[in-house]
Amino acid sequence: MLEMSWGKPFLIAASIAWGALIVLWPLGSNLVSSRFDARQLIYGQSLYKSSLTSAGFGMLGANFYESNEGTKRWNIRSQFAELHRKENYAFMQEVDAEFYANHTGNTVLTKSDYGRSYLDKNLVDLDGKVLIQSKRGYRFTMEHLTYHGDQHYFDSKDQVLMKGPVAEAPTMQLRGTGMWADIDHEHFLMKHRVSALRRLKTNEWLHTQSNTGEFFTDEQHAIFRGAAHTVMPDIILDSDDLDLNIKDDTESILAQGHVVLHNKDRLGHAEQAAIVVGTNRIELEGKARVDSKGNVITGDKITLYTDDDRVDVEQAEGRVKP
Repeated sequence: MLEMSWGKPFLIAASIAWGALIVLWPLGSNLVSSRFDARQLIYGQSLYKSSLTSAGFGMLGANFYESNEGTKRWNIRSQFAELHRKENYAFMQEVDAEFYANHTGNTVLTKSDYGRSYLDKNLVDLDGKVLIQSKRGYRFTMEHLTYHGDQHYFDSKDQVLMKGPVAEAPTMQLRGTGMWADIDHEHFLMKHRVSALRRLKTNEWLHTQSNTGEFFTDEQHAIFRGAAHTVMPDIILDSDDLDLNIKDDTESILAQGHVVLHNKDRLGHAEQAAIVVGTNRIELEGKARVDSKGNVITGDKITLYTDDDRVDVEQAEGRVKP
């Protein structure tokens, strides 16, 4: 295997390295595409096949990687690759890649129909049925994805769908337009028009819409920002932001900023609302106020109970309808 570093030494020697790949990449690869007739390959024969490409170099069973000062960055495998010298990029078909998240210690996998590696720009473009899969099983799908090697991140302008942690029976789904992802921290940002579904531990569904959404796949932590509208059984929440966190089998919801809460016949306002899923408590804090059946209660902190009409208030003020 040949190590390819995308630093200045590699950029100078890119053409030499690609020439070496013709010799060093395996001939007997089991990754040969079904669109090519494997019976035409003869072990020990040159990898270059003029019938497969008009480029100067063509390769079957390509496998190459990048490291930076001894730290692995990515590893790419493709069933067929060709080098376009004039444009200075490599074109790949049926691409599998591993991107290493140094902060979490995990490996983020991608699959795509095609890929282009631009040797002088430190970019890799992936196209066609692009799939990203995290260590915990969360899957993001889109049509186009760009990897930026200088800062080790992904971005896409496409509509993106995320499902997981079991894609066939997901408990979490996210959809949005445009994505940016910090690979090292497994931090995925959906840029526009975000909607999400989460099946809670109570087997009930939470539905959220917001301007943007962030998801940390390793921490199982989601943040919805900007005009967050959340619907749960018996609860409707509107807020500036909504934080959904899963830790040690505990699911917690924190709504912040201009919170408006509807529960039964009660209307609540506060700076934030906190809910632990599976409990019967909603805690409103910061200029908290509850209107119910003509009664108005205000306080620093108000606790509502979802299974009855109880209300606990700290430093209460209010007006009770006679």
